[in-house]
Amino acid sequence: MKLFTLDMEITGTAGDAFLHRVQCGTKYGSFAFNPKNQKLDMPEDGEVNALLSRNRSQLLKILKTKNRQSFYPGFKLRFVITDNKNVSRFNDMDTTIILDRTGKEDEVSVEASGKAEIHQVFTDASFLEQSGSSGIAAIIQYPDKSYRLHSLASNACGNCEAELEAVAAGLEILREVNEIRIISDSRYVRKGLTEWMFNWRLNNWKTSNGNTAKNVDIWKKIDQLTRGKYIEVAWVKGHSGHFENTMCDLYAREAAEKS
Repeated sequence: MKLFTLDMEITGTAGDAFLHRVQCGTKYGSFAFNPKNQKLDMPEDGEVNALLSRNRSQLLKILKTKNRQSFYPGFKLRFVITDNKNVSRFNDMDTTIILDRTGKEDEVSVEASGKAEIHQVFTDASFLEQSGSSGIAAIIQYPDKSYRLHSLASNACGNCEAELEAVAAGLEILREVNEIRIISDSRYVRKGLTEWMFNWRLNNWKTSNGNTAKNVDIWKKIDQLTRGKYIEVAWVKGHSGHFENTMCDLYAREAAEKS
């Protein structure tokens, strides 16, 4: 699926609706959006409006995520549209999302499964609320089926932050490897890697509201560690008896308890 980068600016108002101008390359489009009733009105003419129309759900998701205070003339946002994105396939946690960053532009796709011979990194984290301590674990499985364990205490102040640290640690170990599958029980990791990170990077790591993305330093590191690489992202249900995930959970908790 091809990714399109668009620049959006609020140019004015019409009643309770805000008028938006959108640029994609040298082409322009426009639409009106009312944040009160979340109604989107879009002309049918033009290539940019055609792109937005067939990916209407993605545009609405961005607009509905914005808070009311971020709707004002002059507000600008750069965002990515995944053309003809099959949302149900993306949201199917049994699929593998492919993030291919080996070309001039990032490409994303969804497959039933990934490559057979590939380096795999299983990750998990543990954040103990009572003590405020956390630990991370990453298990590397090499194509020859041998394993390497990496676990340590973390300074993370929450589970999502710790989950990201675990992924970054695994990617750091595989810095010289160009094809990697990441297996995590974190939906935050999966969504962030395959959807949110594109838009944050385009907006100097700001969200659609203009706020700095959470855990931005770790996201920047993950972005750097995945550049020029072929990345597969798979999700596994936590505490479901999955061997590597269970081991990561045990070692991450042990590291948190010892910190």
